[in-house]
Amino acid sequence: MNYLLGGSLGGLVAFAFAIPAILLEITQQGKVSEAPLLIDVKTIFGVTIRHKHEVFFIGLLLHVVIGFLFGLIYVTFVERGWLFVTHAPYTFLSLLVYAFLSWIVANLVVYPVLGLGAFGLKEGRHVWMETFVSHLILGVSLWLLVQYYQPVFFGS
Repeated sequence: MNYLLGGSLGGLVAFAFAIPAILLEITQQGKVSEAPLLIDVKTIFGVTIRHKHEVFFIGLLLHVVIGFLFGLIYVTFVERGWLFVTHAPYTFLSLLVYAFLSWIVANLVVYPVLGLGAFGLKEGRHVWMETFVSHLILGVSLWLLVQYYQPVFFGS
């Protein structure tokens, strides 16, 4: 149950922070050059995406999936006792350290596998900063949500 809850909270936080980009996309009718906190995925697995709506939706999907995995993998680390830096589950520091390490893994492993290049540099020169902010927001938000749910759902 903790795994599903952690993943769901991560995905919901990612989606909630994508709402400004979604509203901007709707109000501007696809004329937004770069949505805030979302990577504009113009190529994936070597396939070039030509339609602006597809670029936006693939970026949104990637953002929410990374948020889901962020929460799921953190709970996996907690449940398995793999918090090797802080050894303190669900604390602010452990989530910040985890956010930083997950940012490194996403930028050095996930994005190159997707064909976006290391640190997403094939998609833009500021992608690394956008993903850094996104991971920090995920970490802090997940910590806040865990403070709310911890007494009932999360065991430490």
